Amino acid sequence: MGSRFRGCRECGRFIKIVSLLHGDNDDEPDQEEDHQESAASGCPARAVRGFPADEKNKAKVQTAVGSGRRFVTGNPRSIFLGAVRLEDHLKQVGQTAAFTVANLLDEQDWQPFEARYASTGRAPYAPRLMLGLILYGVMQGVHSLRELERLARLDLGCMWVTGGIAPDHANIGRFIVLHENSLTQNFFESLTRSILKKSGTHSSTRLAGDGTVIEAACSHYKLLREEAVKARVEAAGKALAQAPTDRAAQQELEDSKRCLVVLEARQQARKRSGRSTESLSISGSETEAMVQRLKRGKGMAASYKPSVLANEDRIITALAVDPSSETKVVAAMLDQSARVVGAPAKELLLDAGYFDDGVIAAALEREVSLLCPEGKAPGIVKNSKVFHKSSFQYDSAADTYRCPAGQMLIFLKSADATQTKRAHRLYGTDACGNCPLRPQCTKSAKRRIQRHPEDTERDALRLVMQQPQVADIFRQRKAMVEPVFSHLLGQQGLSRFRRKGLCAVRREFALHVLAYNLSRAVALMRAFFARFLPATLKVSRARSLIRRIFGDHPIQSPFQPSVPLL
Repeated sequence: MGSRFRGCRECGRFIKIVSLLHGDNDDEPDQEEDHQESAASGCPARAVRGFPADEKNKAKVQTAVGSGRRFVTGNPRSIFLGAVRLEDHLKQVGQTAAFTVANLLDEQDWQPFEARYASTGRAPYAPRLMLGLILYGVMQGVHSLRELERLARLDLGCMWVTGGIAPDHANIGRFIVLHENSLTQNFFESLTRSILKKSGTHSSTRLAGDGTVIEAACSHYKLLREEAVKARVEAAGKALAQAPTDRAAQQELEDSKRCLVVLEARQQARKRSGRSTESLSISGSETEAMVQRLKRGKGMAASYKPSVLANEDRIITALAVDPSSETKVVAAMLDQSARVVGAPAKELLLDAGYFDDGVIAAALEREVSLLCPEGKAPGIVKNSKVFHKSSFQYDSAADTYRCPAGQMLIFLKSADATQTKRAHRLYGTDACGNCPLRPQCTKSAKRRIQRHPEDTERDALRLVMQQPQVADIFRQRKAMVEPVFSHLLGQQGLSRFRRKGLCAVRREFALHVLAYNLSRAVALMRAFFARFLPATLKVSRARSLIRRIFGDHPIQSPFQPSVPLL
């Protein structure tokens, strides 16, 4: 045992406390000597939001006002660096990000988090402080649970956000798993709504969407084909037959059978679309991940596709993760964005990868103006070895197509839907034989065009994207959403998921998005003060000069600020 001194949690005076020689023990609160402080002395004690302040504030365990559950809390205003308060030190060195993060988290409702804990037993750490630690760490690019544990003990900004608590890595991991559902939806929407309100962008109705491919937490050297998966099932069955009570053998058989079921389902999906299944493979340890091509020429690997919608200030208003598709989640993201913003989006900017019937239908159903080119840019035809279907102009009145060579394609026949093809109408011409553009149009004797029921909406979208003013609007998409993934990958280190399973991946991505939105809030607040604070300071200095010259006599000041005083 040893003695040391620190500032009083209430008034900041140095008092003697007794602690363990090698640091505080979370199970044994510091034993402070008597430190009486009357209410009349003006002690500026302030409790953590959601917890009542007692007179001495000695105990680390306090009762939450909303739920009545007791939690281990902390008070950042009781932390000193020598004789300087942590708050004053952070302000002096210009580290204001921790204040913005703490204020935004204080505004949230923590009762859903608190309700998940049992009413008895050892007091857990306050959810507000735990999530503050996790999000602040992700903002710094820290993802490891042990690194988060270390960050809570060493980083000064983190100490302000967490109130000085120091949970171990096991507590942090259990907290993330326990509050999985709130992190991916309810809390994300609540926190993003607060960020939009603070930043003044809650009325933005123009959104831009994008997605990427991020590798799963498994080896890309251990992918299995159909034969290997079946052999694994057979081997697991034999192992279980030799040891029927072995839990590891039972789990291996369940995992191998699940892997086979997922692989067969993907085979059937490929067959329905007319694609080959010979190259189809699956990860034995991460069955929900889809083996697909990574970006930037990194080859094939088991991975997931996270997607986001961002507003003009690059704040993410909706997120989703799907194993293989970026288009299937657009409808759900539009609904989530409407809940967050409080109003449906009016414009949606997407790149050519989203030129899909489902995306067009989702936009029409929600009366959203969709701007999505079929090629790399508005008015540019999609790349193809031969003339793409969009190069043929359809005349709805005559029910004919006109090819790039000026020939007319007439209706030939209609076909009903099958297991591998959609219902369509077939158009063609007999003028392909001597056409000089035939090598660029078809390798067959005659070119045929299939028109599907959804082509009416596609043609309308192509006409919209050909308008001159659309190019100026669509040009904003890159600045709105592409820096989002650049920040997630570069600053926050989201180059690979670190948790297995689709649910865990969604939870991990939600934490990254929450941390990103907090970073955007810090950047926007800093930009706001950098722009308007100098003008306010000039007015304040001018008023001070007038008082020095004329005294405190009531006079009309000639200085009128152009912006409201802060």
